[in-house]
Amino acid sequence: MTLFITVAGIFLPMGPLASYFKLEALPLAYFGWLVAILLGYAVLTTLMKRDDIRRFGWQ
Repeated sequence: MTLFITVAGIFLPMGPLASYFKLEALPLAYFGWLVAILLGYAVLTTLMKRDDIRRFGWQ
């Protein structure tokens, strides 16, 4: 379901209904920044989780 919502959210401003809803396509650079931010978040979360497990053990 998440994938469906994501695809719909990306396609809607780029598809034929965009003018009906007065939507504009996002610039291509947006998607590069989005991927970079999400990867950075995932890496930082993993590092913090590993640090907590190392410090406090697995509980």
